[in-house]
Amino acid sequence: MLSLENALLLLAGFIGMEAVTYFVHRFVMHGLLRSLHVSHHRNAAAAYASKAPEPNDVFPLAFSVVVVVGLWAGFNVTGAAWLLPLLVGVSVYGAVYTVVHDGVIHGRIRWMKRIDTEWSTRLAAAHREHHRANSEPYGMLFPNLTMQRSVSHQALRSGSIPSQVPVDQ
Repeated sequence: MLSLENALLLLAGFIGMEAVTYFVHRFVMHGLLRSLHVSHHRNAAAAYASKAPEPNDVFPLAFSVVVVVGLWAGFNVTGAAWLLPLLVGVSVYGAVYTVVHDGVIHGRIRWMKRIDTEWSTRLAAAHREHHRANSEPYGMLFPNLTMQRSVSHQALRSGSIPSQVPVDQ
């Protein structure tokens, strides 16, 4: 049975990753390591099946390494067992992120292209705006928290923002 403390740590790992994702995306992927992330903006509309690895793939790999090292510490370092539920939450976030970003937003999981809800439409429109303007929203699951008011809510509802326009071409 999951204790309350472990459940809270799991939840903190999941929710905390949205904040980590935002800051890494904004200040690392669109900052110091932009040269790696630009491959995602350039290739976002490409079919998943035909895509080769790209420089942007270093980011999920880096997150994975951090999680594996943290899990090792949680299992092997005295007093670090609290890392286990926290990193389970981080891993669940990573799985949800992958499904939502690659499946729902970019349609790389074929059957998920057909998911048509108000939430998925708004999320995809917000992400297209990010690709179009190379700016907010940098978050993934809750982009409306950081969307600037300059983006028309009508455009978000209608999905009329240009899709996947590379920012550097």
